[in-house]
Amino acid sequence: MGAVERFEIIRVEGGVSRTVQDTLVVDHELVLFLNGQPSATFSCTPADLEELVCGHLFAQGLISSKGDLHKLAISGSRADVVLRSGGGAVPRDKGWPLPGQKISFRAQELFQAMEWFGGQSALFAATGGVHSSALWHLNGQRIFLEDIGRHNAVDKVLGRALLAEWDLSQCALLTSGRVPGELIEKALNTGVQVIVSRSAPMTRAVELARKHGITLCGFARGERMNIYSGAERVLV
Repeated sequence: MGAVERFEIIRVEGGVSRTVQDTLVVDHELVLFLNGQPSATFSCTPADLEELVCGHLFAQGLISSKGDLHKLAISGSRADVVLRSGGGAVPRDKGWPLPGQKISFRAQELFQAMEWFGGQSALFAATGGVHSSALWHLNGQRIFLEDIGRHNAVDKVLGRALLAEWDLSQCALLTSGRVPGELIEKALNTGVQVIVSRSAPMTRAVELARKHGITLCGFARGERMNIYSGAERVLV
C-alpha cells in the first residue's frame, strides 16, 4: 500500500473554479494485539509499521530492548506482538532515573539540526498532511520518519532506534508538533534527554521536563528558539 493517493477535486481560486488532481495521505488503521490481547489502535500512514509498534511499546515502558520481543508479525491491519516471559511486560517504575552520562549541544548545532529537519519531508511538501520526527545523534547518525499523527511519528523514530540499538541518551529528539506531557514521559521511558520542537510545549510538558531534568526547546525556527527546561545542555 502506497503512502499517497490522487483524487480529482474542484479548486476555487481567485473567483474561478477548476478541476485538478490533489495528492492526499493514506490513513491506515492498525490494531495491536499484545500477548494475544487487543492493546492499541493506530490511525497511521501505511509505512514503517514495525517501527511504529516497537516505538509505541518502548515509549510506554513495556519493552526496553528488541530482545524483549519474542514475536512481531504484521499483516494488513493487525500487528501481533508476544513479549518474552519476564522481559519488559510490566511498565517500568515511574521514578524515571535519567542516565548518568550527561550531554550537551551547541545552540548552533540545534539550529542546524532543525534546518536539516525542515527539509526532509517530501511527503509533507506533497500533501501538507503529515508530522515529522527525527533523532539527531552526537555521532553524526540521523533517523527521520513521518506519520499523520505527531505521536506516531515520534514512536516510529524511537522504534527504529530501538531496533538499531541506539543509545538515546546521546540524541536530540526533533519534532514538528506540539509537545504535550505525554512526550516527556516517552523521553523518560526511552532515555532521551533533549527535545526540540518547531512548535509550542504544553504546560504539563514544561512542568515534567523541569521536574525530571529534561531539556525542552520550542519554537525552534531559523536561529531562534525558546528553552523551557534544562538550559545547561544548550551551549550558547
